[in-house]
Parts: sequence; C-alpha cells; structure tokens
Amino acid sequence: MKSNNSLLSNLLFSRGKHLAIIWLGFILVCSVYLAKLWFFSAGSPIETNIIKLLPVDQQNPLAEQAFEKVTSNMSNKVIFVVTGKEESSLYSAAKALEEGLAATPYFSKVIGEIHSSQQQEWSKYYFQNRFQQLTEAQRIQLTTSPDDRIQQVIQSLYNPFSGVTAQELEADPFLLFRDYLAEISQQSSTFTLDKRFLATHYQGKKYLLISAELKESPYSLSAQQAVPIINQLQNTLAQQYNVEILHTGVLFYADFGTQSAKSEISTIGLFSLLGIVVLIATVFRSVTPLLLSLLSISVGLLVALSVTSMIFGKVHLFSLVFGASLIGVSIDYAFHYLTDRLASGDKWQSIQGLKHILAAITLGLITSLIGYLGLLVAPFPGLQQLALFSAVGLISAYITVVVCYPILAAKPSPTRPLPWGAIWSSLLLTWQKPMFKLGLPVAILMISLLVLTGVDYNDDIKQLQAMPASLKQQEETISQLSGIHSSQKMLLLTASNNEALMQSLEQLQPQLQQWIHDGVIKGYQALNQYLASTQLQQRDFEVISNYYQQYGPLLASQLKLTDVPNFTAQFSPVSLDDYLSQASSEPVRFLYLGQVGESVATVILLKQPSNLDTIHSYLQQQPNLLYLDKAEQLSSLFGDYRIKVMQLLAAAIVAITLVLSVRYNMIQAIKIILPSVIACVAGLAVTTLTGSALNLFNLLALILVIGIGIDYTLFFAENSRNKSTLLAITLSATTTLLSFGLLALSQTHAIHSFGITVLSGIFVAWLLSPMAIQSREH
Repeated sequence: MKSNNSLLSNLLFSRGKHLAIIWLGFILVCSVYLAKLWFFSAGSPIETNIIKLLPVDQQNPLAEQAFEKVTSNMSNKVIFVVTGKEESSLYSAAKALEEGLAATPYFSKVIGEIHSSQQQEWSKYYFQNRFQQLTEAQRIQLTTSPDDRIQQVIQSLYNPFSGVTAQELEADPFLLFRDYLAEISQQSSTFTLDKRFLATHYQGKKYLLISAELKESPYSLSAQQAVPIINQLQNTLAQQYNVEILHTGVLFYADFGTQSAKSEISTIGLFSLLGIVVLIATVFRSVTPLLLSLLSISVGLLVALSVTSMIFGKVHLFSLVFGASLIGVSIDYAFHYLTDRLASGDKWQSIQGLKHILAAITLGLITSLIGYLGLLVAPFPGLQQLALFSAVGLISAYITVVVCYPILAAKPSPTRPLPWGAIWSSLLLTWQKPMFKLGLPVAILMISLLVLTGVDYNDDIKQLQAMPASLKQQEETISQLSGIHSSQKMLLLTASNNEALMQSLEQLQPQLQQWIHDGVIKGYQALNQYLASTQLQQRDFEVISNYYQQYGPLLASQLKLTDVPNFTAQFSPVSLDDYLSQASSEPVRFLYLGQVGESVATVILLKQPSNLDTIHSYLQQQPNLLYLDKAEQLSSLFGDYRIKVMQLLAAAIVAITLVLSVRYNMIQAIKIILPSVIACVAGLAVTTLTGSALNLFNLLALILVIGIGIDYTLFFAENSRNKSTLLAITLSATTTLLSFGLLALSQTHAIHSFGITVLSGIFVAWLLSPMAIQSREH
C-alpha cells in the first residue's frame, strides 16, 4: 500500500501542473455540457416524477404495462367540484371555471357543460344497439318475472315526473333502454346530468363537476406552471360567485413535491454555504481558504450533475436534495489540507502538505466508494443515481484538492496560533484516560442496542412524498362525492382473444358482486359494465326478441295501443374493437391493455378493497387473474431492498476492514472502523427515539455515516498533528451536521428520517474518532 501511495505521490508531484490543466479542461467540458442541457434543450434536465426513482417490474412486464396505462390515464386528469348556496350563481361559477381553464395553455380538454350534440352522440350509439344489451337485473326480470316489466312501464307512464314521451314509447315500448342507460351512468359515477352539468348531492349541498386533461405529464415543470394560475382563478371565482371550489389530481401533489424540494435544496445549500463561510472566516481569517473550499464544493457538484445527466438523461430532484447535502462530505478533504497549512505557519510547503494528508484522504475516498459500489449495481434507479451522484462528487472534490490545491495554496498561511487550541488539547487528554476511552463507546453502544430492541420498520412507499393535509382533504371529499378513488388496486385479466376476454369478465362478475355484498370491496369498474361479449349480446337479443313476441300483445292491451309492439331488429354484434373506436368509450379505454405477448389483457379497478386475504384466496384458483397494487408492490420491494442494503452494509464493513488491514494490522483496522459502526447503531437508535419507524433511507444514511466516520478516524491514524486533525474533523463534522440537520426539517418523512440518522450518526462518529489515535503508534 505504501509503495502504491509513493507512486501516486510521485506522479502527482512531478506532473502536478499538467494534471491541473487536464482537470480544468474536463471541468470546462462538463460546464459546456450542462449549459447546453439547461439552456439549449427542449425539455427540462430535472426529473420530478417520483415513480422514476423506482425499479421497473422486470419479472412481470404485463403488470408494469397495466400500471403504466392506468397511471397515465389517471395522472393527467384534474378534477374540480363547485358548490354553493345559490343555485344560479353555482352554475355561473362552474361555467366561468370551465372557460377560465380552457383559456389556459395547459389543458388539452376541459369538460364541464355537456352540450346536446355530445349527449345525442353518446345516446345514439347505445340506442342503435339497444336490442342486444341488457343489464343483469333486466335479464333476470325478463326471464323470471316478465309481468313485472309491464307493471314498471305502466307506472312510468302514469308518473308525471318520468318524462316518457310518445316517441320514446314507440321506439322502446318496454322502456328497457332508459333503465340500461341509468345503470351505465351509475356505474361510471354518482354524478348525473343536471342543466347540462354533471351534478350530485351530498350532505344537503349540490356539487357540479368539471374535469380537465393536461397536455403534458403532471410531473413536468411546465405543466406545474398551471397550479398558481388555477389557484388564482379559483380564488377569484369563489369571491365573485360566493362558492367553494375543490380540486384534486396528481398535478397538485407533484407541484407541492417540486416546490418543497426546491425550497429544501435552496435552504440546505444556502445555510450550508453560510455555515462554511462563517467557519472558514472564524478559523482561517483569510479569503484563500474560503475560495479553495468553494472551489472543491462547486467542482464536485458540477461534475456530479453533468456525469449523472450524461448517464441517466435526467437528474431526479430527489438526488439533488441529497446532492446539496454532499457539501458536508466533499469539504472534508479541503479542511484537512487547509488546517495542515494553518498549523505549519511560515514553514508551509504545499507539496509536503499534500504528502502529509494524501494517504488519509485516498483511503477515505476508497472506503466511501466501497459503500457506494453496491448501490450502483442494485437494479434501483433511485439508489443508482444517488450513489453515482455522490461517488462522482467525492472523486471530483478529491481530484480538485490533490491537483489544484498545491498550486493555488503554495503561499503559507499567516502565522497564528491554532484556534481553540486549549479545547482540542483538553479533549485529546480526556481520550487518554482508559476509563473514558473504553467507557464512552461501550455506553453509547449498549444504550443504542437497548433502544433498538423495540425497533419498528415501515417500508410504506408513501413516505417518499409529502401529503399536505389540505390536498388530502379535498381528494377525500371528491372521492366521497364521485365514488371514484385514486387508488391503483386492480385485477389483471388475460385471455387468448378479445371475445374470450369479455366472456371471462362476465364469468368473473358474480364473484365481484358477491365481494361487494360481503364488504370485501366497495365497487369495481370493468369493460363488461359498458359492453357485453358477442355471445351475451346474441343471448340478450334472443331474450328481447322472445319477450316482444310473448308480451307485446299484453302490453298493447294494457296500454290500449292501436298497434302491437313489433320486433323487426336484426342482430348486429358490436366487437370490443368497434366499441373502443366510439367516442362514448373514451372514459374507459384505459381499462383495455390490448395485445401483450400472446394474450390480450384488461384491468378491473377495485374500489376500496378491505379484505385482501379473500381476494388472494380466490385468485389462487384463477391462473389468468392477478391482483395488482403498485403501492403495496413497491412497499414490499422497499422492504426487500432494506434487507439487501443491510447485507451490503455488513459486506462493506468487512471489505473496508480488509482494505485497512493491508496498511495497518487487523487490530488497528478494527479500531479505525469501530467508531463508525457504533455511530451507525447510535444513529438508528436516535431515529427510533424520535418516534420514526426505520426504513430503507435510514440504512442509506448509514452508508454516509460509515464513509464520513472512517475519514475522521483515518486522519487520526495517519496524522501526528492531533490538534490540527481534531480541528479539521470538527470543521468537517460541523458542516455535515448543518447540512443534514436541515434535511431533518424536511416535510417529506423519508428525507426527514434520513437527516436525523445522519445527524446523530455523524455526531457520534466525530465524538468517538480519537479512538484511532493509538493506531499510529503501531
């Protein structure tokens, strides 16, 4: 190890200026690439879609396609409801909202007022096929209680509010079509047509529905520009018409997440930067250390951003939040160099100064990269991007220090005593006491292990996204009004062809109805609610034809009609492809997935399933039917990756110990890594004490704790100037604590929990780092 280090030193010191020029050229290339990406590309280089962080289900591409199609259909929709005391102003407000939304450039379609032409087009399609489509209730009635149908017709005719006309009675004497339409409408939503708007009543209030469809993905920054315009429009109309307007949609959650992340990035970056400036100004009292520190930070972030963009195409906002906290890590190498320069005073020689810290920072970089290596090979885009961003940032900061600092910091620092020297001496003397040296680490470890005996894990994917109470409340209200929920819980059904698919849906229907009756689900949405299979259409046609022949004369007699209803229709089957080509099918087209491999597929959306054991038990006997729940699947996946990261951490600790044992003996290597291991346990314990359940992100935090903590102990193991080493480590720890302390204030639980773990872990790693001082004697 020492010979390799000597070769590296000779290379750096003999060709330092040439390497600096090459590195500067690379930085310029990265800068040009980023400028092109930010200012001359059509799309945004920042990805905000939380789903893009997650792995694709490679084992079940059909399930992934189902989720993608349903998600894209749901996520682009924005729903509004308007309610108020005065009915006249209510309809005026709804009309004004529709016109205001349509006037913006963000929506491809806004549906509020339903014009007569749209109603006629929708009704015409179903009317021309009225003799071959029955509801299940109608089938039962016409075959088992045929007389009841005639009595219903008579009651409707004598009911002044039924609206039955002579023209309707002539075209549909048994009024089958109007009942069929009514059931179709109820299956779609609880809203019914009222004065050209879809309306419903809830808790004594009338609500009008307006829906809109975005031109772009709700996760795009351009689409999110619609949110402040929507809010302003709603506030204006609410005051003008004295109404209340509620909204829901992925757009509003995505915008909230984006704004929160932007705020957190700027807050973390700004306060970390201010912290560094204050620390450097206080300790070094010179502009040069400040500029050098900012240089290594800026280069680290710039190169990390450009390389990550090159490989992934886009950098996720989530990675940028963590990347902003990289400041607290990449500054380590700079602080060690600068404190060594300060301690040397007028005896400073930049080349010798670099030689003094090179072994420690090189080992520190290697141990950090070992931790990130496992994340890079994991099939998890979010972890891969985070690992790449962090690894490239650290490497870039390291190269900047070893290549540029000897040139830029060649002049010695003004001679002055080491700041707070008495404090460092006192701390180091305390660590020479055997009871303290043994007692403190053991006490921290034992207390932490005791706390972790009752640890809970929560792998719920929803922790990734902040859910503001106001948006959640509006979503719940609209869900109660419409009966439609944003949950992506569904059944996936496959068959050899479309007709077999529709017949399979019809065979499944009794089971779905039984689940509703038993409270297993609240409802469902499936294609066969809007179209029967060709086989069932033929059967319905025959039922209606026979009914006309047998009961037509009776109806004519009861109603005293001059002509007996005559059945002259010809059977004309409507295929699934025919139906999907009609405008009336547009709201439910997403349920059909089409050809996937050798099969065709459809999804059945389940409303509020509450007894999954019953569903899973039934599906075990159905080879062509799967239950899908994206949130449940991803939460389970998070649990799997949590276990994998735990295994990775254990492997990384072993690997780092073996690497260190090459330079030191095994006992010394264990002493170097032990403070970081104790810090990891303490970090998890403190997180548990704050009331947070542990998850994948807490374990990712431990990778940082190990990487940074080993840096601290390595410098004590390598450096004979213990006071300057402790100062450098304290400066580094302070910036890291500041960065991750701010992360702990995040509104997103996963980031908040991550911040607490790193905050407490780094503090313990700093506190225990002098444990490695004696390693130098060996």
